[in-house]
Amino acid sequence: MRTVLSRLLIVSAFSVGLGTVACTANIHDNTLNVTDPKLTFNTTADVTNITPGQAVPLTLSAENIFLVDPAATPPPEHVNDAGYFEIYLDDESTTPILITAQVNVSVTIPATTTAGSHKLICRIHKHDGTETAAVEEFSFTVKVTASVDAG
Repeated sequence: MRTVLSRLLIVSAFSVGLGTVACTANIHDNTLNVTDPKLTFNTTADVTNITPGQAVPLTLSAENIFLVDPAATPPPEHVNDAGYFEIYLDDESTTPILITAQVNVSVTIPATTTAGSHKLICRIHKHDGTETAAVEEFSFTVKVTASVDAG
């Protein structure tokens, strides 16, 4: 009986000692990374009949990333996995027409957009501005209506 009791005391002391070590561990130096972010990007608009100046509703979804507005500071626990969306018209080398961390937005098709086929491109960027591999796009057709001057 005495042996069993002394073993229990040793196990208890050992467990308490491990608990103390675990409680004093520095978890703030752990590095989280944006790992394989996933993106879905779509609209409910009639993509065969978009007009210049039209607001196009978009639904965005991201996985494996913590969405934070690029003008905001991410919470400390999400500094390394924070990101946002950039949306472009036709070409990613142009200025984005929208930068956001919101998942339900509208983008206005520029009034100068010509008739014909175009595409909206969405890419997830890390909060530091670095591009990720998560990019989606959809095509749409711009219809320009002729106006008649009554004068």
